[in-house]
Amino acid sequence: MNNPEHLYHKAFEAASQGNYELALVFLGELLSRHPAIAKAHHLSATCCMRMGDFQRALQHARSAVEYAPDHPPSRWVLGICLAQTDQHDLAIEEFKMGCGLAPQEADGWNNLGHALLEKRRFEEAEAALRRGLSITNKMPNLSVGLAWCLVQTGRADEALAVLAAQDASTPRELAVLYARTVMSLYSEKVNAAALAQLHREYASRVESQLPARPIRPSSPGPADAERPLRVGLLSPDMYGHSVSRFVEPLLLHSDRDKIRFGVFSTNPMRDEITGRLDSMAGLWSEIFRLPDQMAVTEIRNQQLDIMIDLAGHMPMNRSYLLHHRPAVITMSYIGYPHRTGYSGIDYRIVDSITDPPAEADNSSSEKLLRLDPCFLCFMPAVEPPPIEPIDPAGSGPLTFGSYNNVAKFSPGLLDLWARILKQTPGSRLRLKGFAFSDASTRNHIAREFGRREIEPERVEMMGMIPVTREHLASYGGVHVALDTYPYHGTTTTCEALLMGVPVVTLAGSEHRSRVGVSLLTAVGTPELIAANPDEYVKIAVELAKDRAKIAHYRDTLRARITSSPLMDGPGFCARFENPLRGVWRQACGANP
Repeated sequence: MNNPEHLYHKAFEAASQGNYELALVFLGELLSRHPAIAKAHHLSATCCMRMGDFQRALQHARSAVEYAPDHPPSRWVLGICLAQTDQHDLAIEEFKMGCGLAPQEADGWNNLGHALLEKRRFEEAEAALRRGLSITNKMPNLSVGLAWCLVQTGRADEALAVLAAQDASTPRELAVLYARTVMSLYSEKVNAAALAQLHREYASRVESQLPARPIRPSSPGPADAERPLRVGLLSPDMYGHSVSRFVEPLLLHSDRDKIRFGVFSTNPMRDEITGRLDSMAGLWSEIFRLPDQMAVTEIRNQQLDIMIDLAGHMPMNRSYLLHHRPAVITMSYIGYPHRTGYSGIDYRIVDSITDPPAEADNSSSEKLLRLDPCFLCFMPAVEPPPIEPIDPAGSGPLTFGSYNNVAKFSPGLLDLWARILKQTPGSRLRLKGFAFSDASTRNHIAREFGRREIEPERVEMMGMIPVTREHLASYGGVHVALDTYPYHGTTTTCEALLMGVPVVTLAGSEHRSRVGVSLLTAVGTPELIAANPDEYVKIAVELAKDRAKIAHYRDTLRARITSSPLMDGPGFCARFENPLRGVWRQACGANP
């Protein structure tokens, strides 16, 4: 056993069989005698990575590179370890070194592209991923990464075309189907029937890999019908994410004699908002590191009556855990603008505007619980700054604005915005979002407006403003906000209204394009809702010509939204408990 090659062979054999601990025993003995063997450090790093110990893996990866600096796989392993320990800039440099050493290895370009994507360096990420795809079309991760680059920079239809091509090369890849399902929400070309089919297919594929007969909790009886409800919230967004703005009112204002909330977080991200939410919840459980069965056991041990998923198919979700029936009743809410398709989710909370009765009921995989007059309750992250007044007799340039995710900028929407700008001479359009920190995003949007004969100086593109009060204060430079289509804004609409900025929205036929309708109806501004594209342009243009009306909105909208159902926390919580209590009584066999 003293022969280094023999020890390495034993370690490699153990690792190949998935016995990483035994492999590390052999490698430890080998490296204690021969510490400068690069391939032993490389294998040690790989084993540690497989076990989730990235700090230990990082030490071995550094040594592997030190002893064999021209070995590309060691550069890639070091890059992965750096990325997993939140050292993304250093990871990118290692991946670049690896690609320089082995430019014909698609794995290297895949690693580099995804690392750049993580840092939102979209132009560089796109170039790296396309380089990888020029080498092979048999690596789905390259196409999935490229599609995310494209959708994040406002090119959803291009992203879907990339994924369709990948489907042709590597059929039935779940990662590709997932990306197609989520990205289709941003496309005008994907109709309601196609969206529903994609969600059914994806959910069915996921559920086919889960236990066929999940263990169900014990059924409650009539005696349980009126006791306080135990409700779990499953989410990756319990920090300064927009979803948290609609969860905090529930935790803050709920009557604990009637309903008690517990939070199950699937994301290690924490900030001051996380601490605030944690202090309000009756239970806080961080399950992001737990394997599925352990996570289900943790949830089930809390003996919940109802479990509500808040993420749907959004990144870092674990909504599929509801398939395991960790609570008597399962639901989805807030974070995803479409039904999930999962058979393990019983209900979806909406309202009569986002999902009109009859047609929506017939097409939903979950039963719809309508929480009228609005299914949402908004609470700003901070005390909003004072509203900047507008001179009703002012004559300076008028500024339209949209602070929505660039992914929501469909080609048809850009057509409408260009029409609005052409019909309001001298006006400007302010766009703000994280993607605008990237040059490729700015160039793409500038080219799109150029194709529509809009001068580049009329379109202002701003990156993120990290301080929330400063972000809200920037609405002082916007006169009229323009909602996106077909995927409406939610938090952006609420924030604009809170800052006295009227929001014009275009009503569609599905939930994703009816949320703005629900919000504006709740605030009492139905005159800002367009029934068709021409009306959307007309409302925006006529409003732009009436400074007095804009000034009136500026003076009154904050009072209107804060006194509306959209920000009535106590009233909302009372309404929220009613449908939950109703379905719970049914589960208990009690007379509703």
